[in-house]
Amino acid sequence: MGRRETSIERMLHGIEGHMEEWRGRMSARETELQAHREQLLAEAAERERLLARAVGEKEDRERSFEEAAKDHRVAFIVHSEEAGKALEKFAGEGARLVNVVQGSGGSGADIKGSWLVFE
Repeated sequence: MGRRETSIERMLHGIEGHMEEWRGRMSARETELQAHREQLLAEAAERERLLARAVGEKEDRERSFEEAAKDHRVAFIVHSEEAGKALEKFAGEGARLVNVVQGSGGSGADIKGSWLVFE
């Protein structure tokens, strides 16, 4: 005859079931987040391409995007909504960009992350 499950064993199985459900939801969320990241990076790359093209139409065709960005003192960056709000706050306070620290790693392609240091 099979032995009866104790209340602790039932509770443990219940917790394990909840954990398995949670892991499944987290896995699905991570997959969804990765798809959104990839979409945002593709959109950012397209915007950068369009900006480079617009600047390039006014600039000499031989000049690089980097040179044009330096001359016009403008750069397009990809950021979260929270980071955008922080950047707007810094600008509103008259903060001055003093350093750019290259981030480690990247999400592939030519898109990299950097820390912007303000004073």
